[in-house]
Amino acid sequence: MQHPRPEDLTNPAVVIAFSGWNDAANAASDALLHLMEHYPSSELETIDDEHYFDFQVTRPILRRSPDGPWIQWPRITLQRVRLPERDLIIVVGPEPNQLWRSFSRELIQRLKRYEPSMVLLLGAMLSDTPHSRPLPVAMYTYDSQLRGSLAIEELTYEGPTGITGVVNQMLIAEGFPSASMWVSIPHYVATPPNPKGQHALLSRMEQVLGASLGAGDLLSEAGKWVQAVDELSAEDPDVAEYIEQLEEARDASDVEGATGDSIAAEFERYLRNRGGEAG
Repeated sequence: MQHPRPEDLTNPAVVIAFSGWNDAANAASDALLHLMEHYPSSELETIDDEHYFDFQVTRPILRRSPDGPWIQWPRITLQRVRLPERDLIIVVGPEPNQLWRSFSRELIQRLKRYEPSMVLLLGAMLSDTPHSRPLPVAMYTYDSQLRGSLAIEELTYEGPTGITGVVNQMLIAEGFPSASMWVSIPHYVATPPNPKGQHALLSRMEQVLGASLGAGDLLSEAGKWVQAVDELSAEDPDVAEYIEQLEEARDASDVEGATGDSIAAEFERYLRNRGGEAG
């Protein structure tokens, strides 16, 4: 379903997150849902072609309403979010299971009519990072102009990729300024929600997009999440000892100065370790 292009779009940027393989603890997609809930938003388009989904993997959901039961089919939506400074076109939904090239071409054709200034692809990866320290956020791009203006790393990774990698490559071929942003999620607390991961992504996005995204609204929830993990880990001496080791390693790297190369290496290890699931 496609609605007319809004005529009053203000300096739109596109932000994309797919739940699934690219989204540990749902941190990326939940960050975008947070924006949709806290700022005026409206649906622009829907991609729900059943050829993109394997319903044995991404199952439809049975819902109930006063009018009776109904089926919610997997779909990807394009939403307009109106910020005080600019508009965002948010693309959110489950990762397509198949026909990635066809899906990417369709998505990019739809994005063209909004003429975005940049496209940002979000992801979240499981990592050996302690929950009690700031969660690292890394950015990568192939675009030399963005590398210069945003001081972000060039993506040199080779290996298995997910749908974000495919979409990103096709965006480059079409001349869109695009970058990817990944937050590291502690692997020992991978169950969603993860408000600390959401906060880390939104804080970095505020810097990149030059707009207020309400990241501070998640600070209280993030603090409660850390406290809950502290309490659970204290019940198991082995887990508590392991977390202490992660904290010591993180603090030592902070003293030495974490480099872009070390973060990139962590990202590459994650993708290679998940390669068997990439399909």
